[in-house]
Amino acid sequence: MAAYLHPLTGIELNPVVIERKALTYEEAVTAFVLRAQGCKYNIIAQHLGTNTHRLGEVFRGEKHMGAEAKATALLFGTTQ
Repeated sequence: MAAYLHPLTGIELNPVVIERKALTYEEAVTAFVLRAQGCKYNIIAQHLGTNTHRLGEVFRGEKHMGAEAKATALLFGTTQ
């Protein structure tokens, strides 16, 4: 989807296609994978359509226990 211009200011804006109020386990795994691949924190939030507070819950281990281990297994081909 292409960017669009704000009707009053003419500034180019990115469309918000996905907006999540919470992350699922698989989305949390994806967040850990993106983080391990060097993606910036705020960009991970944008990619997943959430905010950095939801990512913080995941990265601090408050939500979706085991997601980091699954991400590591996916990245390095280990079994769980």
